[in-house]
Amino acid sequence: MEKARDEELMLRYQEGDMTAMDELLARYKNPVYRFAYRLSRDASDAQDIAQEVFLRVHQFRGRYEPSGKFSTWIFSIAHNLFVSRLRKDKWQVNWPRQKDDPEKLMDFASNQPSVQEQVSRNEFSALVKKHIQGLPFLQKEALVLREYEQLDYEEIAKILNKSLGTVKTLIHRARLALKEKLLPYASEISEGLNE
Repeated sequence: MEKARDEELMLRYQEGDMTAMDELLARYKNPVYRFAYRLSRDASDAQDIAQEVFLRVHQFRGRYEPSGKFSTWIFSIAHNLFVSRLRKDKWQVNWPRQKDDPEKLMDFASNQPSVQEQVSRNEFSALVKKHIQGLPFLQKEALVLREYEQLDYEEIAKILNKSLGTVKTLIHRARLALKEKLLPYASEISEGLNE
């Protein structure tokens, strides 16, 4: 049985098919939560935003038109809610260094890294988080959508309401800034692993 496209599910939900919303919720609750968590670094706030996103999907279901991807529409809602909260509540967006963070930023090449490799990578992961937090907000948001949510540039442009060129520039500048900040640490870590 072929899996229904997100856009088809949303149209069915508009017509009153509650099982379509159940499927959309199953597909998007974790990605929306992860997106909110990566921006706020607070599980409770991320949960609040994720719930509010799906409340908005329900409230505005009549306005949905399948002119673009459903993922673009739902991440736009999440983006707008997050920005509204930043403005309204003047949130401090922190990216703490948690050793027991369930969100791992780095994939390991080996299934069984040595203890030294694990420690080095955890330290480097903490540095990556720290430096991502230091990026200007739009660069950080564009980079998170691209690298962690695997969205294409066109979707990110629609979500952020920016031109395609601006999005490419934001991501390019974010990557360059991270490379510049992390290159000295990468050299130290690789030297330590080769000892």
